Amino acid sequence: MTTANSHGNNASSTPANKTRLAPKARELLKEQTNGLPVWVRAPKTGPEFFSGFSRAKLYQLAAEGKIRSVSIREPGAIKGTRLFHLGSILAYIEKCEAEATVENVEGATA
Repeated sequence: MTTANSHGNNASSTPANKTRLAPKARELLKEQTNGLPVWVRAPKTGPEFFSGFSRAKLYQLAAEGKIRSVSIREPGAIKGTRLFHLGSILAYIEKCEAEATVENVEGATA
């Protein structure tokens, strides 16, 4: 049995169901593939869930331009949120794997 709140809405409905997404946000949500997020945050401790990279490694790779990263910060704010593009992280891992495979093949034939 569901109860109604003072506005006559179903109590089981959540604010997320009522939120209208901006066209850009809707587009970003469509980019998700296989249930993976488009952007991830660096972990406070331990490895990042999807890639296994530490916080320091993510920042290092972003500084070297090997993966995509963006800082979300309001104008004049001191603090913000840094996000890392999961697709670029996974592409970097695949690139490293391909290079290691080539090195192993070349080493075996020498």
